[in-house]
Amino acid sequence: MQKNLLLLSGPTYEYIDPVRFIANASSGKMGASIATAAKSRGWFVNFITGPVHPSELPKLGSKGNIKQITSTLEMFEEAKKYFFDSKVIIFAAAISDLTPVKKSTIKNEYNDKNSTLELKSTIDIAKHFGEIKQEEQITIGFALQTHDSKNKANQKRKDKNLDAIILNSPKAIGRKSAEYTWIDEKSCNHLNTISKDECASLIIEYIEKKTNK
Repeated sequence: MQKNLLLLSGPTYEYIDPVRFIANASSGKMGASIATAAKSRGWFVNFITGPVHPSELPKLGSKGNIKQITSTLEMFEEAKKYFFDSKVIIFAAAISDLTPVKKSTIKNEYNDKNSTLELKSTIDIAKHFGEIKQEEQITIGFALQTHDSKNKANQKRKDKNLDAIILNSPKAIGRKSAEYTWIDEKSCNHLNTISKDECASLIIEYIEKKTNK
């Protein structure tokens, strides 16, 4: 298998009506840093991103392919095109976990009374691919937690059949540097405050060690 890397990045938007949506906060900076680090090591990157500012997109040139989507389902459908041809899949996207049961085709009018919005779960992309990944494929994810962080992140790693997971907190959103904790089957290492570029380099070094075994 060639050095193909599938990278999911940025937020996803789940529209309630034509102007309102549900989303997770994400600038896409981490995904762009990983894509740039992978490109510099000779990986071809299929980069699927939710809505982010154009300045946050990586410059991949002939070493990659950038596809911009909006919703979680769109990200999943696009990722399916590249999954089985990818040696490594990195789930750096902050996808929306919930979507409206029914999207309005017109702008909803609200008044002073409380309103109720019926929601349902979106597809768990990382879990789906974790269940069907091949033995030679490597999958890495991220976990943003606010409490009981290490236990929750490690459980997420197991549930989604990830080789490793990087734990961070809301303080990392939109910033160039943050504190991270690396968790895999054998270790749990706190990385202190490092830049997203440095974190990206550690991820690429990890996957190259595993692919060169």
